[in-house]
Amino acid sequence: MTGPSAGRSAMTPRAALAKRRVRVGAATVAYLDEGPACPAGDGAPPLLLLHGCPFSSFVWRKVIAELRDRFRCVAPDLLGLGDTETPPGADWSLPAQAATVVGVLDALGIEQADVVAHDHGAAIAQLIAAEQPRRIGRLVLTNAEAYDNWPSRDELPFVRATQLPVLGRLVLWAWARPGLFRYALRSGKAVHDPSVLTAELLDGYIAANLADARRRAKTRRFLAGQLDPANHRATTDALAGLRAFDHPTLIVWGEDDPHFGPEWGRRLREDIPGARRLELLPHTGHLLMEERPGELARLVAGFLASPPGADSGAGAGAAGSSGSCSWPAAAGHEEEAHRHG
Repeated sequence: MTGPSAGRSAMTPRAALAKRRVRVGAATVAYLDEGPACPAGDGAPPLLLLHGCPFSSFVWRKVIAELRDRFRCVAPDLLGLGDTETPPGADWSLPAQAATVVGVLDALGIEQADVVAHDHGAAIAQLIAAEQPRRIGRLVLTNAEAYDNWPSRDELPFVRATQLPVLGRLVLWAWARPGLFRYALRSGKAVHDPSVLTAELLDGYIAANLADARRRAKTRRFLAGQLDPANHRATTDALAGLRAFDHPTLIVWGEDDPHFGPEWGRRLREDIPGARRLELLPHTGHLLMEERPGELARLVAGFLASPPGADSGAGAGAAGSSGSCSWPAAAGHEEEAHRHG
């Protein structure tokens, strides 16, 4: 591994965020590194943010803006997505993703980080929690790929369409057009409120994974992994370790996600010993960091600031300010579920 180097992403100026790059094995991993003491980040507690599929670290920009005054926010682009580059034929499976994320922490000299993870990134976080729990201080899981729930039934037609010999390339080419990509996100129910699908969002998402033929080819190959049974087994294989993970864990869920509904959050709350709280965000879809970035950031900050023995720590201030109401805890468990108004 080599040390980090500064650089700019290939995104359009409107969507651009300063990125750094670090070598991890054969991969050149692009990542955001934002905090009160950047570029080194010394003195600020490290917070690792892992994005989902097929997105990039760009999805965290609004949450990072809320948290970077208190935390060193490190958000890598996953293998096969965004500005991260690998040799042809490199392994992009979930185990390889988890190993690369740990490699990023090693390269940055971060022994342990708190983690906020979404979708495919949350699956990666589960593998790390199961296999290398010491690398995670506290864990926040949001609208996660978990168990055997991915890809969702609604996603499958979209994913399969991208793999068709001719039509697949045409579909991805079409999604590179902002109007058609907005339609794809709306029809795919990525958000509850389509007004958040702004030009800034569309430009950033397209620039990361769809802007040119090379990026579209990467995205197509990445999506093929969503159909690989061997890759699917990684989340179920991690269950034994995940059920031993007793570090403080908060689960935050966009309640109106048709792909991964809140029942999956409840199941994770039951299975992770350190999880004592499930926060449900109503009128919020899969991309909760786009629809409720301020609320998500407040929940994360409150949780990370809470004493180790406290309830997951999201309630004081964050939950109270949003008019949450307590749901009954499951029998035999100390956890609570809160719904935010």
